[in-house]
Amino acid sequence: MNRLLFFGCLLTQPVFAQAPDSLTVEARVWSRDKNRQIVYSDWKPFRAMTVERLNGFRPVSSPKLSTYGGDASRTWRKTGFFRTENVDGRWWLVDPEGHPYISLAVNSVRPGQSPNNRKAFDESFGNPDRWIAQTKQVFNRAGFTEAGSWSEVDPIRQYNQTTPKPLVYSVMLSFLSTFERDWKTKHPNTELPPAPLLVFDSTFAQFCRDHARRADTYRTDPNVLGYFSDNEIAFTNSLLDQALKAPNTPAYRAASDWLTGRGSNLQALTDADREAFQGLVAGVYYRSVVPALKAIDPNHLYLGTRLHANAKYNPAIFAAAEPFIDVISINFYGQWQPTKASFLKWAAWSKKPFIITEFYTKGADTGMPNMSGAGWLVRTQADRAVHYQNFCLSLLQARNCVGWHWFRYQDNDPADLSADPSNNDSNKGLVDTRFVAYDALINGMKSLNDNRFELINYFDKTRK
Repeated sequence: MNRLLFFGCLLTQPVFAQAPDSLTVEARVWSRDKNRQIVYSDWKPFRAMTVERLNGFRPVSSPKLSTYGGDASRTWRKTGFFRTENVDGRWWLVDPEGHPYISLAVNSVRPGQSPNNRKAFDESFGNPDRWIAQTKQVFNRAGFTEAGSWSEVDPIRQYNQTTPKPLVYSVMLSFLSTFERDWKTKHPNTELPPAPLLVFDSTFAQFCRDHARRADTYRTDPNVLGYFSDNEIAFTNSLLDQALKAPNTPAYRAASDWLTGRGSNLQALTDADREAFQGLVAGVYYRSVVPALKAIDPNHLYLGTRLHANAKYNPAIFAAAEPFIDVISINFYGQWQPTKASFLKWAAWSKKPFIITEFYTKGADTGMPNMSGAGWLVRTQADRAVHYQNFCLSLLQARNCVGWHWFRYQDNDPADLSADPSNNDSNKGLVDTRFVAYDALINGMKSLNDNRFELINYFDKTRK
């Protein structure tokens, strides 16, 4: 059987057949100009599918869910922790009680720290306990079950001790970014190499063993989905050239030895060399990080490094990660929705399921500048909800997808001078800078999120 045809079986067919099942939303496309400055296109129409327009689909209003948000109508093997399982060709997460589970998370569940944010926090909540309890109510209204990467986990852990319906969470450990910071401190007079090349440093493996001890805090917590070890590592085509420009470094020796063994010409590098070298770097990274992490916590899922940009389309990186990951994490920007072509590639390159761990759109109706961050711009909060449904309906048709994580909990505050450049002026949140929820957005999210298991059944039956 043709390989792509085989992997096409992972998808329901067709993906987004248009016609009366879709509507039109106007959006402005985000991109960078030749000077790397953010620019938007003019308003353009995009087709979008929504739950209410699916032919023959009948939504439910009160799904039967488990303690963690799994499908309570089915029970598989219980382990007390989250795990993965492939059932009849579809990948699932399985919650600690043994129920099929889809990861529905919001990233950066933490209160903003600008003066405006802190004032609103004090007026609305007064303390972290009230904040997380009310945030969980917002999540319930939107149908989310998890706090994703960069969330403030201590209030979540305390809240989970007081409720029969915990908020699932994931932990970001930041191995390489922490090592990079420490390396810079220890070598103040040495030019800092690209972060990925630091994996060849002789101290990196021991650092990983030491750093992994942080996971011991979470080792027995059933409410943890798993760990991200880093975010958007810069696996780029320039890594090989950069390594060869730095003689007498571990990266140079690793690159030159690898090229010699490969039979490549150091003076005439090819794009194939550059792509494969990224796989070498990724392999050293994963071999250093994951065994160290699993030695401390064998109970929880390893969720990878949130591949982005060209890295999410490099088969050498997928091959390097394959022996170590439980779930592939992918940050997805630049397209109105994930495509069948992407699903086929990821399925061909990996036997593991994937989660989309970042995506979002911004609304022009907030009056915010909306110039930072990679999300596209739509006109209203209701349009943000339509984009969300369209995006996630495409994911539910991919039988190797086990969830998605929206970026992020709260809008950027333009008055926050401490914010990083990618998070300083945009409407990304479920709530605004004063912690007020966007009702039109979360209502649209809920109508899809609450029907996730029914939608999977619908698409799988349509496929047969």
